[in-house]
Amino acid sequence: MKRLFIICLVLMLCVPAMATKVSSRDDSAAIATMQVDVDTLLVLSRDVLSLKKVGPGDVFYVDSNAGGSGTGVDWTNAEVTIEAAIANCTAGAGDWIVVSPTHVETGATAFVDLDKTHITLWGLGIGSKMPTLSYDTSTDTFIIGTAGDGVRVHGIKFIATVTAVVNAIVVEAGCTDFVIENCVFENETTTTDEFIDTILVSGTLSDRGIIRNNRFLGDVGANAGPQSSINFVDCDYMQIYGNEFSGDIGVAHIQNESTASNYITIRDNRIMCGFIGDAQTTLDVTPGISLVATTTGWIVNNFIVTNVATPDLSIVAADCYLSGNTYNELQGSANAPAPVGLVAGQSYSLTMNMPAAHSDDLFDIVGGPILITSLSFYCTTDVASTNTWTIMLDHVDKDVEFTTAVAVTAANDGDRIVFSAANPSVITILALTTNVGSGNPMIPWFCPVGMLEVVNDDSTQVGVFDVYMTFMPLTGGITVTPQ
Repeated sequence: MKRLFIICLVLMLCVPAMATKVSSRDDSAAIATMQVDVDTLLVLSRDVLSLKKVGPGDVFYVDSNAGGSGTGVDWTNAEVTIEAAIANCTAGAGDWIVVSPTHVETGATAFVDLDKTHITLWGLGIGSKMPTLSYDTSTDTFIIGTAGDGVRVHGIKFIATVTAVVNAIVVEAGCTDFVIENCVFENETTTTDEFIDTILVSGTLSDRGIIRNNRFLGDVGANAGPQSSINFVDCDYMQIYGNEFSGDIGVAHIQNESTASNYITIRDNRIMCGFIGDAQTTLDVTPGISLVATTTGWIVNNFIVTNVATPDLSIVAADCYLSGNTYNELQGSANAPAPVGLVAGQSYSLTMNMPAAHSDDLFDIVGGPILITSLSFYCTTDVASTNTWTIMLDHVDKDVEFTTAVAVTAANDGDRIVFSAANPSVITILALTTNVGSGNPMIPWFCPVGMLEVVNDDSTQVGVFDVYMTFMPLTGGITVTPQ
């Protein structure tokens, strides 16, 4: 790096010898001449920077604005497509393809196919000045081929310019040791254009891949809608880290759709299922990470914004080790992120809406027992008919009745149905007009694994309730899900 800096410094010192002096009396022609000289300096510097590579391979240049011979040996004679530069490369030689910040290509089916080992595709520039690949049909595809082991893709912008582009990048089955880094994936038109699976690692034995430090700038899904930003299948030792994800998503930003993978690392990502500025109710209700149940590995220090029922549902990964992941669904400094995963001995709260004539599930308890410390039903629509409830647990071995059958016919809009310490197994109705603000502490219920249910004997009653439950997990690894 010190040697590179010295070379750039020498180039900068050469400017006075190359350039025309500009004084206050010089005309625009002299200024233009100096601009040409500065542009020359930038090209020379860019050449030097592009040579900062490891290995004995050759360097080929790509610039869609080049007008030379197209041999790719320098910027003047740069290739005008990436695929043409790939044809110049020798598999396994460690060749580099350096792409100009002003390069633009419009896609076609397999319009780029990195199918030779150990090629580095290096895009120069940043932001609006970085090489850009546009997808104008749904089947345009950039492929890292089966024979593309050890390929690295750096600093390219991928833009969907039509609805439901299937993929931006497809890594074919059997390709190993690939790297996708410092790239940007985005859409041209709001609410219209999107990638379905932005990066798809498509098949068996695509092991030891790295996807790092990319930005997935999604949008409101149209038509088929986005499914995932990264979707992988049977990819052992995959590493996904340092990425930023935003936009509506149908399944999860990081998805392992099928076939378990082993020793996966997913760390230090910022994942938003929705958009900055979304209220809680307009965020997606999808997890940030969703893996096959038997996929193994580590999921560490990811920050996830979405609107699932409880923080633990933001990561679906039954056989992975989790540490340091956090979740939030509310903006503002007063709304601190919560840890992902229920901690034994801590108190949590959940809510669900119970529609009219409901006689079924309330909350599903999986993984171990909980202690229910309060359960309240807030009436939002009058019951207005004869109606009897029993609260019970549907358990795999034996059903448990928490309450006796009690009529709730008198419950009207604004009333609460609770369970008091005085009558722990009896439903108590607190009328809005006479019991505003009154407390009714209940004796906690020990609730094993199963489905907490309300049994309703009237299939025609019109009462609607919001249901609130506070509880304490008694072991680790518990999930409680509103129904």
